[in-house]
Amino acid sequence: MNTAHLILFKFTPLLAQAAGGLAEGASKAMGIVMLIGFIFGTICVVGGGFAIRRGDTDAGKLSIIGGLIIAGAPVIVKALFTAFGLDGSTVDVGAFE
Repeated sequence: MNTAHLILFKFTPLLAQAAGGLAEGASKAMGIVMLIGFIFGTICVVGGGFAIRRGDTDAGKLSIIGGLIIAGAPVIVKALFTAFGLDGSTVDVGAFE
């Protein structure tokens, strides 16, 4: 076996995951980004609470507000898409009524 066959066999499972098309792949990638953003935003909110507890209220409030914006970004963007009539977005965060 030459190196081309080894490379092909090594990357075949990765290529099989991309068979759904560009929109489906982008949707999965954005789902992962939203999950990471939600976790990071939650950590910022908790860190802001601890900062307020230590006595640093200004940094704590800013951290909490920033964390809420980061964690809620997908819902904020979905609300903007709905407001401007662009409901057919690739990534769906659930029913928005």
